[in-house]
Amino acid sequence: MTRRRQATCCRRRRPKRRDRNRINTFFVHFLNNILFCTSTHDRNAFAPTSTRSAWYFLVLIISKTLRCIGVFFVDILATQVHVIGLLWLLNTISLGVLLPAQKPFSSGKPVRKSLHVRIAQLSLFKCLVEVLWFYGITFCGPLRSILMFEQSPTVILIALMSIVNGAGSAAKTRGLICLLVGWVVLFIMDSDSAIANHSESHKHQSGLNHVFYHVVGWFGLSDHSGGVFLLSLAVFLRMIYESNFRHLAVEIGGPKRLYAMTSMIASLLLTPFAVLVFVFSSSYIHSYLEFPLLLLLAAAFVVVIDFYAENIAFQHVADPVMAIARWSPITMFTIGGTLSLFWSDASAPTKMHGISAGIIITTICFSIASFVLTSTQDSRRSVGGHFIGISEDGMPLFTHGEAFLEKTSRSLVRFCRETLREILANGDSKRIFVFLCANLGFCGVEFLYGFLTNSLGLISDGFHMLFDCSALVMGLVASVMARWSASRHFSYGYGRVEVLSGFINALFLIVIALFIFLEAIQRLYDPPDVHTDKLLFVAVAGLLVNLFGMYAFHGSHGHSHGSAGGGGDDDHSHGHGHSHAHGHSHAHGHSHGNANMQGVFLHVLADTLGSVFVIISTLLIQNFGWQWVDPLCSLILSLLIIGSVIPLLKSSASVLLQSVPESLDDKKFEQMFNEVLQLDGVQGCSTLNCWQLKSDTNVISMSVQAFPEINEHVVRQKLLQLLRKYELQVITIQIEKDDCQQHGRAAEAPDVQQQSRTALTTTDGGGARVIRMEFGN
Repeated sequence: MTRRRQATCCRRRRPKRRDRNRINTFFVHFLNNILFCTSTHDRNAFAPTSTRSAWYFLVLIISKTLRCIGVFFVDILATQVHVIGLLWLLNTISLGVLLPAQKPFSSGKPVRKSLHVRIAQLSLFKCLVEVLWFYGITFCGPLRSILMFEQSPTVILIALMSIVNGAGSAAKTRGLICLLVGWVVLFIMDSDSAIANHSESHKHQSGLNHVFYHVVGWFGLSDHSGGVFLLSLAVFLRMIYESNFRHLAVEIGGPKRLYAMTSMIASLLLTPFAVLVFVFSSSYIHSYLEFPLLLLLAAAFVVVIDFYAENIAFQHVADPVMAIARWSPITMFTIGGTLSLFWSDASAPTKMHGISAGIIITTICFSIASFVLTSTQDSRRSVGGHFIGISEDGMPLFTHGEAFLEKTSRSLVRFCRETLREILANGDSKRIFVFLCANLGFCGVEFLYGFLTNSLGLISDGFHMLFDCSALVMGLVASVMARWSASRHFSYGYGRVEVLSGFINALFLIVIALFIFLEAIQRLYDPPDVHTDKLLFVAVAGLLVNLFGMYAFHGSHGHSHGSAGGGGDDDHSHGHGHSHAHGHSHAHGHSHGNANMQGVFLHVLADTLGSVFVIISTLLIQNFGWQWVDPLCSLILSLLIIGSVIPLLKSSASVLLQSVPESLDDKKFEQMFNEVLQLDGVQGCSTLNCWQLKSDTNVISMSVQAFPEINEHVVRQKLLQLLRKYELQVITIQIEKDDCQQHGRAAEAPDVQQQSRTALTTTDGGGARVIRMEFGN
């Protein structure tokens, strides 16, 4: 009977075990599929791999929720006692748990004397970080302090490394952008208002608190902006603290022991300051029953439970570093926002620093950054090959896709340093860069003085200068890109970028001149009143800056004499009488100036003339009251701009359309063609194409028919010498003989011949020489 009862009890308990296993399995799948709703690789990296791991992860989430509640309790307590005293109380209360639990000085291996100083330094650093954190809470409230201070240092470190080392993927770049956007929105665009009566609300705080508040107020910022600045500083110091903490914990004997040591030493360091605060400052405790309760809960939630829960999760959760870095801030952001919506405490600061549109945007951006920057999708990149060329045996060569991606990534700092070195190494780009810096400096001064004096005229002129700076930036980029070496996709290099920049700058100037012209005509019939306050000062200052630009660009806009370097002459001849010759000349010749520098110079010239006309019109209006002078000067300025820009527009458009170089007019072109036909051994000339590649490079490609008995190499050398005299730098010559031509014509399809040959045929007086020129295809 007893055995039956035991068997029955066992049978009754088995379903309970199966139900418990089902519950645990369901909980694990819930965490994998709901909380970790990412790619399969991320689920394998971050999801709990067992039931026990899932429960430990749940403990971490609960501890972060309690930490959020503790931060709100700290905000309430900070309105009643001084920040230093509150921090000392929390550390002292937490020692009641840490010291008996860890026994840091009596248990474990004795600490070496060489580590005593490092432990003291780390404790002092801990005090500094926590003081900044608590001051940040008093200035910007609990929710904004959670958004700033509770962001994982690992996330911030990954973002910084992606900038410095340039090893980040596109996802890392998006995460970095979200992090920056969230910080800017929280610091600038958040509509949180300053405390109406700071002295009354924080009268128990020290003089340092009031001084900082008034310094922030001088700049017209709300108190939360100062708190965001303090919290930003605290976060970066926290990164240094946690890095040193991890390294020192290995030598001490574990993080728990080190945490207890640093908490005790930090409490001792804060003791004299806390005594002074309690003696010389007044406290405003609302309820002696509520205050100790909130103090105990804040110490437990913020100092004790959070540390132990994170330490346990670090030991049992799969991939703990990235899992904690990802889900801890996301959890706290979510819980903090929810608590701010439903927090019903009557304390003033908690109500003042409520939720705004900026807070919502920052929460979304920071959550995306935490999620993206801790992703491990880099290992799932494509490992396909990248084509790099052909081997000597004619086989294609590939490089591993991952290796190619690693080689193409560069540090942003290194890239900027190399770009700056490249800018300063060239005269044109150096002039543009120096004038751009001067222009940006003057633009910043106008903006600053305009905001301080509330002058709309200065702010408007600042935006005008900023528009000019955009033209200078385009010219600087074009000047740098023009010196890039040729690539597989751009076999002629990037020299035409300068021509394109000059063309765009010319179009901009014409559009601006047309608008000025139309507005000036309207104002001539009805001249408006012109307010000349500060106008003369701005015009004179702008004239000085533009005169500096005129001096910088005075020698780079006109005609230039330069050498077109090349790689020598290269010819390929074949035994069947068909030969190609490619020549790159080193001849010095006359060429028109750089279109990019001409465009930049015209921008500077237009600004200089504008400043001169403004000075003239201002003086006439102030002395004689001639309001019609301003539109008249604007009309003359627009006509001068259009007249000076049209030649650049025509020349740059001509180069972009691949017309014959301007140095080869009709007479010279006909003379060159006749000299080619008069060379010994030349029977005819066909398929002649000539165009200007950029400001100092002219290209010609031609096919020449030679007599069968003539050596094609001799003909090639004579042609190269002849064409170089006409300032042609890149020369391609195809020499054909009668036997090769006949063979090619026999092999060519009739319909192709009809489509591709549009020939001009002439015969000399004896009928012996045939000249055939082919244009196009």
